[in-house]
Amino acid sequence: MASKQSKTSASKIGSAFDEEHCRRRLAAIAVVAELLLRLQHEDPDRDLTEMALFVSADQARLVPKDTASKHNTAVIPMPARACARHLLNALLVDDGDAPIAVNLMSYRFAAAAREGKRLEMYEHEEIGRPAVALHLAVRSEV
Repeated sequence: MASKQSKTSASKIGSAFDEEHCRRRLAAIAVVAELLLRLQHEDPDRDLTEMALFVSADQARLVPKDTASKHNTAVIPMPARACARHLLNALLVDDGDAPIAVNLMSYRFAAAAREGKRLEMYEHEEIGRPAVALHLAVRSEV
């Protein structure tokens, strides 16, 4: 039988995490998972020096480095001499900076879109910091 305290805690958790919040969290996790699946089909030695990782509320994918970033998206340049294997290794670290950064940016972009806000990678630190963390995580694999 559950105690009165555990029932109260459960009701607080239930109200704090509404269905929409849970959907955004799961969608962000799916963005990371889909990116991992795409990268596993890449040539591990593919040079990413001229590439960037595009992250939005609903996807993360490799794009040319000169791709312009729009509101509620981030375009994170890959480090010099990086290849697909380095990005994949960084994303496979349990609780590592790279998967957390992609997840966090995707979630924040979805929340911003829902609230009618615009987030820019170079203007808002809630996006800029995870972008830098992702870049550094990949660079540490090179």
